[in-house]
Amino acid sequence: MNDGRSAMRRSFRLVSVAGLFAALAVAGCQERDRGGQAGAEVRKGHEGAAVQQPGTTPPAAGQQQAQQPGAQAEPIRDLTIVLVTPERPTLFNRQFDLVGAQVQRVSNDRVFWIGPSADRVVPAYLDDQARSALQQAQHKLQKGDQIALVGQIREAPSAQLLQQQWGLSTQDAQELNNMQAYLYVTRILLGAKPGVQGGEQQGTQGGQPGGQGR
Repeated sequence: MNDGRSAMRRSFRLVSVAGLFAALAVAGCQERDRGGQAGAEVRKGHEGAAVQQPGTTPPAAGQQQAQQPGAQAEPIRDLTIVLVTPERPTLFNRQFDLVGAQVQRVSNDRVFWIGPSADRVVPAYLDDQARSALQQAQHKLQKGDQIALVGQIREAPSAQLLQQQWGLSTQDAQELNNMQAYLYVTRILLGAKPGVQGGEQQGTQGGQPGGQGR
């Protein structure tokens, strides 16, 4: 009887141990399955679009160009664009190439105003070489002159600087400052387009920005 009970106990222990190993094996298989699925999802994520880092935003299309307004834009060839643009800062750094502009007012040997009428004007500033070319041609700008000019649109200085360094009156300085922008002229001709043969002797072939302009 004792031998029979001992055999039964040994058999029960063997069955229990075998069941434990079987349970562990099943658990291990389930864990491997879950790990395999997670790995597949990670691999799938890498195969798709690039993962965005936390706190970063993908740059919008054309954002880099927008950081340098006017850098790649075509030159402005119609003064009306400047006159009707309410947000003048969007024009900063734009090149201009104007033909047939009419002088409406002259403030001094550097600063003058062009436009279709006396009350619709844009201020312009001659750089050193442009002013020198006019002086060598023995011509002094005056109201009614038809000119061609090339240069860059720039931000208007403060009214105080315009009076102190540009020699403008209080009224002209305030008006120019209110315009927010002005034409920085590097080439100017009377009644001809800059660079056209036969008219170059009246103007200048331009130069690098200089003088008191910004």
